[in-house]
Amino acid sequence: MNKIALIIKREYLNKVKKKSFIMMTIFGPVIFAMLIIGAVMLAASDTTNHKILLADDLGYFLEDEILVYAQNHVDRPRFNNSESLTYDFRKGMVDPKAELESGAYTAVIQLSEISYTDGKVELFAEKAPSMTLQNRIKNEIEDAMELYRAKKNSIPIETYKSIRQPVEFSIIKPSEGDKKDHTSERAMFGFAFALVIYMFIFFYGVQVMRGVMEEKTNRIVEVIVSSVKPFQLMMGKVIGIGLVGLTQFVMWVVLTSVISGIGLASYQEKFMSMQMENMQALNQDQAVKQLPNMADVKNMNFEEGNEMLAIVMEIPWIDMIISFIIFFVGGYLLYASLFAAIGAIVDNETDTQQFMLPVTIPLIFAYIVSVMMMNNPEGSVGTIFSVVPFTSPIVMMVKTAIGVSIWLKLLSIVVLIGSFLGVIWIAGRIYRVGILMYGKKPTYRELIKWIRYKG
Repeated sequence: MNKIALIIKREYLNKVKKKSFIMMTIFGPVIFAMLIIGAVMLAASDTTNHKILLADDLGYFLEDEILVYAQNHVDRPRFNNSESLTYDFRKGMVDPKAELESGAYTAVIQLSEISYTDGKVELFAEKAPSMTLQNRIKNEIEDAMELYRAKKNSIPIETYKSIRQPVEFSIIKPSEGDKKDHTSERAMFGFAFALVIYMFIFFYGVQVMRGVMEEKTNRIVEVIVSSVKPFQLMMGKVIGIGLVGLTQFVMWVVLTSVISGIGLASYQEKFMSMQMENMQALNQDQAVKQLPNMADVKNMNFEEGNEMLAIVMEIPWIDMIISFIIFFVGGYLLYASLFAAIGAIVDNETDTQQFMLPVTIPLIFAYIVSVMMMNNPEGSVGTIFSVVPFTSPIVMMVKTAIGVSIWLKLLSIVVLIGSFLGVIWIAGRIYRVGILMYGKKPTYRELIKWIRYKG
């Protein structure tokens, strides 16, 4: 045990003292923060203002008529000009190309008489508006056309409003006190934890493999195994590199959060205003008017903020943290042992592809299952693969976020531990032979012989 501790210490200190580690630990968060800040700055500084000409063959969309009718008869006024979008209305058809070439408009919408029947509308633009803006325009025209049909068919506005009433769909679980269910939203939080485990296993597992290959090709291992057993060397390397990765990961999270927080502070208000406009465009049925200031933004989103807080409070954070630690450690040790065995088998990275594929496929599949669970959180697929040891470290994080029985979690942990012990035994037997073999890539049949070898 003392020898394993010495190897862990050696691996850890050797890695953290390298210039490459120090540079990546410092500049990695700077790069991540710059990407985050850069994206926000670009979004906040996007001053593209779209002026749209709406040419209506029937003239129904003339500004005065549609605005007066909408504001007097519905709860969702349309065609309100904002900083990013303004409208001009014109009766009759126009030449879109000529209007665009004049530079007066960024887009032209043609509404023929038949558009009121088949709902087909054409937007002409050299540079298309964003999807958010397109959805806003589409919703406004759609509602106005419905108002037109209601007037044309002499449908009382109260009748129209009752027909047009959108459905607010909620899932209620009686067993949980008739509370609104947020399973899908909680699954997204779980997926964030799962993604961390996935990236850590993949990145630092490969580091273990490369570390073993480096010592093997440099013949350093021949000296080391004269003092320690190959199994001790493998375990020390796996744990040591894991601690290096954990150190780097924690520093990345802390430094990125600090740098991003400082950099985003000056853009917070403008970014929130932009986000509110986007949310309003995507939720037209709940929007009333364009909001002029941040006080109105906060008042409008008080209910949404409370709901988000409720979702956060529903997540079993203590259980999540405990599960994260268990499956984080178990998943890493399981896969890192296999990567260490691969490093002992081959002499160069070119030969690793044959052996890495069977190891990485379950890891990638676990990621795919986690993505699927956000769409169907309580499906049987997630339950099954939360027990399978090669997928459980990732899948179980999503299951934990949405709620999982203690028996299923205990079963998953027991299977993971048992599988790790089995895998570490197999990897150790491959490692003890492969670490001293050079110049020949073994076949799978030869690997079986290495495992059975009792010498």
